[in-house]
Amino acid sequence: MNDRRKFELIIGTFDAERFWRDPNLAKLPSFHDPEMENIVMAMDELLFPFCEAQDRLITRYRMNDCHKEYLHEIGFEFLSNSTDLESPDVGSVGRTANIFDLLTSVDRMADMDHLLDGARLSPFAVIPGADRTAARYGLEQDFPAIETVQTVNSKLYSTELNRRLDLQCDSQTVYSPEELLASGLTLLNQGPFLIKDEFGVSGKGNLLIESEAILQRVTSYVADQCSKGKTVRFIIEPFLRKELDFSCQFHIDPDGTYRHISVQQLVNHNFAYQGSYTADDRLLHMLQEAKYFDVMKRAAHELYRSGYHGDVCVDSMLLTDGRIVPIVEVNARRSMSLIKHYVDRYLKKHDTAGSMTHATLQFASDVSFDQLLESLDREGVLYKPDRGFGILPLSANTLLINKVVSECKGIRNKQVKGRLYYSLIQGEWGNERLTAKVKEVLSSLSFKIAR
Repeated sequence: MNDRRKFELIIGTFDAERFWRDPNLAKLPSFHDPEMENIVMAMDELLFPFCEAQDRLITRYRMNDCHKEYLHEIGFEFLSNSTDLESPDVGSVGRTANIFDLLTSVDRMADMDHLLDGARLSPFAVIPGADRTAARYGLEQDFPAIETVQTVNSKLYSTELNRRLDLQCDSQTVYSPEELLASGLTLLNQGPFLIKDEFGVSGKGNLLIESEAILQRVTSYVADQCSKGKTVRFIIEPFLRKELDFSCQFHIDPDGTYRHISVQQLVNHNFAYQGSYTADDRLLHMLQEAKYFDVMKRAAHELYRSGYHGDVCVDSMLLTDGRIVPIVEVNARRSMSLIKHYVDRYLKKHDTAGSMTHATLQFASDVSFDQLLESLDREGVLYKPDRGFGILPLSANTLLINKVVSECKGIRNKQVKGRLYYSLIQGEWGNERLTAKVKEVLSSLSFKIAR
């Protein structure tokens, strides 16, 4: 009998919600940011911590050679594609958004068949095309049907789940501009409130309403789409004063078994993810006292009854009045906090731990990623196991993608946006000193920190 572990094929996209969302639904106002869209397309390189020895990671754009070499040197083992699935310069109009569509294009995969042979498909999130890719390449797979995944990821499902579990829930769903205005005005009498898109994602799809004037403008925006045939379906709820955001990661096995993974405290800014760090003892004690983990088990049971199994990240809140909101929303997929947990699993082997964050940077110089690694190393803050502390860069393409796009168009020295994701391992230095040193290195290379 062969007990050899099946190689995992790790692949995914970080804007899965757009593939679950009904395109006929009306949208909330938002700012279009092509540079940020490019960064999101390059975020799949962040999936490498899920890989064990000889697992395969396929990314839209091939990983930076210097970054990959660094990761291999410090002990991460994985294989990855050596060519791009799609050229970075195609732009948002010509880009194939769904990475699984790229994988099933005959001409894209000629040099990658060795990565696919005999592997088990392990997607970041189950989106349309995942099952087609598995069938096309004979990949082992055991994920739920896309229709199930779509259902349980809807904020409508999270709202209904709260009610099913007899948890306090002040959310309501509105189905027309008139209902949005009337119910919104009622909520405004009590204070600010949120309008949520059914499949809103980090920083987009959540709108804070603090005045009647803003509500009137949003209602008008929605009504205009409604007149063009769009369907209205938003969740509205009071804006709660929170002390902190946190999330619980767990896994539901195919037989329904619940497996707790971790609790991560979150740093959010304007509803957008900024970072994760391991929950402290104070929070964990509060959660035990409030029987929070019993709620998570019950939620997992309901998800399983709905046909879902796999990774889950439940977003939760601790309010300023001490009340815990166990289920803000359900993310039936892997998550940034789960990536952080897997980085910590690696760090634990070296008797240390880290927090995960990112820096959004503006730059126009021709700086390369190997120059960044060299500078961090020279200043003694690039993480290495024998050093025991420093910055562990988790991405390179997200930093440089917009520079590459500009150069593909023949434009040089244009200021572009990039984002560097990294784990901060404090060690003997402490968080403030290490963060200051990292900023100093970035500034010396002409990176301007935007946030």
